[in-house]
Amino acid sequence: MNDVFLLPRFFEQVRLHLWANYLHLPAHAPIMGFFGRPGDGKSAQLAAALERCHVEVLRINASDLESGLAGEPGKLVARTYSAGSEAIRQGVPTAVLVDDIDTTVGEWEQNTGTVNHQQILAELMHIADRPVDPGRKRPCRVPVFVTGNNLLRIYPPLRRHGRMAPVEWSPTRQEVAEVVHWMLGALADGDAIGKLLAEFDSEPLAYFAEVRTMLLRSHLLGYLEQAPADMRTVVRERAARGSAMLSSQPRFDEIAVLDAARTVHRLRSAVLRDYLYEPAKGAK
Repeated sequence: MNDVFLLPRFFEQVRLHLWANYLHLPAHAPIMGFFGRPGDGKSAQLAAALERCHVEVLRINASDLESGLAGEPGKLVARTYSAGSEAIRQGVPTAVLVDDIDTTVGEWEQNTGTVNHQQILAELMHIADRPVDPGRKRPCRVPVFVTGNNLLRIYPPLRRHGRMAPVEWSPTRQEVAEVVHWMLGALADGDAIGKLLAEFDSEPLAYFAEVRTMLLRSHLLGYLEQAPADMRTVVRERAARGSAMLSSQPRFDEIAVLDAARTVHRLRSAVLRDYLYEPAKGAK
């Protein structure tokens, strides 16, 4: 993933987990969990790390763990792990990835105790305890990665030492600066980026990605003055128009960068408002 700056500290943890599992080191937990606040790049960093290591990823999404058929999500976990194990036996480095595990399999009032919830946990517990099980077509250990925001929501026996290796992911200020300078370096100079980081020093990495998008959107607006309103023309000429826009590398000054950042901050606050019940400004 060329659009992600892979941080060495994160990459080191991923490589460690891959090595330990591919080499069948029994002291290492079969599951590694990255937990931290939303927007700090857990999923993006993990995907970039696995791609750099040339690992085939078998992804289990939140929607995959919802089914009207009792027990089917647990069977899906079992089939996915078995497929990964067989792929590794054939020489293909493979990993299983479950994003947002705390929202799908966490201990929440609305899903704790359901058949699907119990079956998923039972299957994950079995994988953690017996990562190699030839009787269930699992000849090799498969590194399993999970991400989430709240480790305390995970079933306590599953996050026990030896089953899951938890990693608290919170980028340092230096790491945030490295990512943001890489992210915006082609759009603004170092001084503008430095002032952006100073003013919004508590924001997650996703915030600065939104700032980048906001800057590029403002650049796109400049094309709309000359662009046709008929979208049939746009679709027919999309290749040429897209190439022309990509070849033009915009640069933004400090004022534009900070304006975009403040706009993003305002929009983030706006989405938290209740527009049905909150009185509009100036309303009596």
